[in-house]
Amino acid sequence: MSALPPVRELVPHKSTMLLLGEALAADETGARAALRVAEDSLLYDRALGGIPAWAGLEYMAQTVALYAGAQARKAGQAPAVGFLLGTRRFEAHVPCYKLAARIEIEVRQEFRDDQMAVFDCWIREAEALLAEARLSVFQPHDAAAFLERGRQ
Repeated sequence: MSALPPVRELVPHKSTMLLLGEALAADETGARAALRVAEDSLLYDRALGGIPAWAGLEYMAQTVALYAGAQARKAGQAPAVGFLLGTRRFEAHVPCYKLAARIEIEVRQEFRDDQMAVFDCWIREAEALLAEARLSVFQPHDAAAFLERGRQ
C-alpha cells in the first residue's frame, strides 16, 4: 500500500460529515484509515463515553470512499460520489468506540463490476477486532444524473 494525501482530498464528505481523521494507505485491493474518538465528533454520545458501535458502518463506508478516491486520483480524476447499498454480517464486538481510542478501519474489495462493488471491512484498536462487515456499494458513472432521475 502506498502513502496517501490528507483524507479530505480523497473523500467527498465535507466539514463535520467527514469522520475519518487520517488516510493511512491504499492499493489496488483496499485501503486503511484511522481516527481518534473525540468529544467533538458528530456522533459522540456523552452517555456512552464514546461513539456508538453502529457508527462503524459509516467509518467503513467512508474508508471505501477513501479507496475509491485514491483510485480516482491515480487515474488523474477527482473523488466521485458513491452510495452505500447495504451491509451483510455487521458484527459489533464492543458497544461503542471509547473516548480517546485510536481506531483503524481496513477495507478489502472482494468483487467489482462496472458500477458496483463489495468490500470486506474491519475496525480494530491495536490488535483487538471491534467490528466487521461486508458492504455493497454503488458508484454511478454520473452521480448528478443518477440523483436527478431519483427526483423525477
